[in-house]
Amino acid sequence: MATTIRTSSKNCFTRIQKYLKNKRVFFVSSLSNGSYTLTIFDLSDIETSSLINKMIKHFHLTNRQESLALAA
Repeated sequence: MATTIRTSSKNCFTRIQKYLKNKRVFFVSSLSNGSYTLTIFDLSDIETSSLINKMIKHFHLTNRQESLALAA
């Protein structure tokens, strides 16, 4: 399974990239049309969910899907 994280912020991209390296997660990064992309590979659904939840808490982010559900 592959998971993709996109951001337009270089600072956010760099911080997430360092976080993934520290967690020893296999990923590929790219830049296209001003959008930074990180694609994470070789994690199960449970591992991916756990990693994303930990990243959201670590970086004090919000989960867009949860925010949209609350707004509806």
